[in-house]
Amino acid sequence: MGLGGNLIWTTVFNAHNKRFGTGDIAVACDTPMLSDVLAGRLWRLDRDYREDIVFKHNSNIAHVSKRNKYKVLEALDIVFEKLISIDQLRRRWEAFVFRMSEEGWRRGKHPRFMHIDMRIHSYAKAQTASKTIWKEGGCAAHVIARNFGLEVCKPRSFMNFLPSEEDEIIRLLDDYSIRSPFIVVEPDTNRDWFGDLRAWPAERWQKLVDDLAETYPDVSIVQTGVSGEVSLSNVVDMVGKTGFRQACLMIKKASLFIGTEGGLMHAASAVDAPSVILWGGITLPEFAGYPHQHNVICHYVDCAPCGNLGWCDNGHKCMNLIEPDAVYEAASVLLESKTAGVK
Repeated sequence: MGLGGNLIWTTVFNAHNKRFGTGDIAVACDTPMLSDVLAGRLWRLDRDYREDIVFKHNSNIAHVSKRNKYKVLEALDIVFEKLISIDQLRRRWEAFVFRMSEEGWRRGKHPRFMHIDMRIHSYAKAQTASKTIWKEGGCAAHVIARNFGLEVCKPRSFMNFLPSEEDEIIRLLDDYSIRSPFIVVEPDTNRDWFGDLRAWPAERWQKLVDDLAETYPDVSIVQTGVSGEVSLSNVVDMVGKTGFRQACLMIKKASLFIGTEGGLMHAASAVDAPSVILWGGITLPEFAGYPHQHNVICHYVDCAPCGNLGWCDNGHKCMNLIEPDAVYEAASVLLESKTAGVK
């Protein structure tokens, strides 16, 4: 699921914490293999999420103690994992582990284990070679949470940062002579699953940036991201200059974030940043976004949500219908509420 998926999971951990309090913190872990269950463990011993860049330092999430396994047990697990590689067999194994885990938690034998990698907890109903079919019944976070009997009405992602991380981003911004107020834009998109279907045309990004720079000459515009496939002028180029957590803190300190559906959109929710999100048709904002937090520009085309894995028979109309002027107007409203008198 990637960074965005883990950020959605933070909503579920928070829902558990709200209902059961700090005395019963849920544990992030992976599905146990055969050697783990034979040893009485309902989590995978050789994996943990303690240093996960989304989950780390989050007081709503507990962790297992990771240890290496003996070679013979590793070999047993490799064979077992091959045996359950068929989707239905994997899901049956997960269902068995989940029932055992929930029963043990209800009886007070152990904390609640939330197996991040379980397919049965995915918000995708099915995956084919050409598309993803999404589950119904609420937002993505609620789709996961209802398996645990939890309710998520208005999802919000969560991340925690150390004071040293906050100090580090202040130094980094100073190195690039970035002063408040400033805007962060992420024009690129992760193409691993959905190709460029969530992307907005580069020339429209450039027009947006140019219009904002002309209207707000004293407001820096910072481009962030990792791939660098979209190169804008009239910006402070910080593409590839930060890690994910640093980018999140930069968005937190910004007056405005403008981006598309993806990891930094979820991060903008986590740091409660004023945001304009350009939304296509892979999913709907009510399913995977934060329309109660963000200003989402979406045209709700008739072919959405498509879940298409990088292909489109409709001319990418979901994103092409979004005009730079509409984004500029939405950005201006949020920006002026944060930067009165900047014009």
